[in-house]
Amino acid sequence: MSYTSHSVLKRSATLAGVKGLVDLLGFTRLRKEFDIPNQVGSYIWSDDEDYKSFVGLELQIYRTPGGQVSVDTRSRIGRSYWELLHQNKTLKLLRDYFGGHFVTDAGRNRYLRPNAAPPEPVAAGCYIARWRLHNALIKPRIYMRQRGLDQPNARPTPTGWQFIDEMNPRLFSNNLILPYALAVWEHYFRESFVALLTYSPNRAKALQKANLNLLQLESVAASHLRIEQAVAEIFSFQRPSKISANFRIIEENIDLGGALRRPYKGRRKCLFDQIEDAVENRNEFVHSGFMNTNWTDQKANGFLEDLEIAVDRCYQEFGCSIGFTPERRFW
Repeated sequence: MSYTSHSVLKRSATLAGVKGLVDLLGFTRLRKEFDIPNQVGSYIWSDDEDYKSFVGLELQIYRTPGGQVSVDTRSRIGRSYWELLHQNKTLKLLRDYFGGHFVTDAGRNRYLRPNAAPPEPVAAGCYIARWRLHNALIKPRIYMRQRGLDQPNARPTPTGWQFIDEMNPRLFSNNLILPYALAVWEHYFRESFVALLTYSPNRAKALQKANLNLLQLESVAASHLRIEQAVAEIFSFQRPSKISANFRIIEENIDLGGALRRPYKGRRKCLFDQIEDAVENRNEFVHSGFMNTNWTDQKANGFLEDLEIAVDRCYQEFGCSIGFTPERRFW
């Protein structure tokens, strides 16, 4: 689903004038991928300041052989409040400058209405980080369903003989999922840390603890890197113990360790300890090539599910501690 519009401009509108206005509105021209009849330009708008953009705003310019210029815009159902406002602004300025009319899903010359108030920037930043993790974990699940391991030695379970199981392509393939999943996990917490640090009253404490090096300071000075991103690069976000300690620098009442230690599915081992063990397995596999031959399809899929549950608990903890309601719809 999406929110679309179609603007038909007066015949006096010139292509150069329309393109000039689109540029002034902050749209970026995209490379032409497909030969679409009468389309003379495809653009995208996004604004990363204060996490205003979720999916971007698309725009296409068309001109018929007779010279009639029209403009289409499209924002996906997952668009942000600010993307919808920019869509309305684009429609208004096109009509103000070039005349004509526009049609949206709401009707002729009717603007699209936001269905909620704009989120706080920190809430938007945490939501984007969670959404990206959701999308990233789709890939290994598809991979496991479609990898096509039909060799005789690709047994679904280990034999118990280490040297045989290490030659099992299915078990080796499952081990490859672990570093990817933990990289996605790490990236989620680093992005969330940046979002919380950006709007935290305790920023000075984190900046003092970071002790940035000369290269990072130069990158910040040259505007190649935000100061919050440079700080986040200093800290480790793999082990739950480290993650929990890092977020306490920003806000003392953020208790990620407590959230991950709560009982889960009646298991003896909590999510906190499970993920700590997974980090150990990952390090052994990546740095020494030691393979966990018990890492079956069931365990690999279960780990992806556990990882997402753990992230949701932490996302909920951010909301409770900072004061926002976590959004769980990912379009």
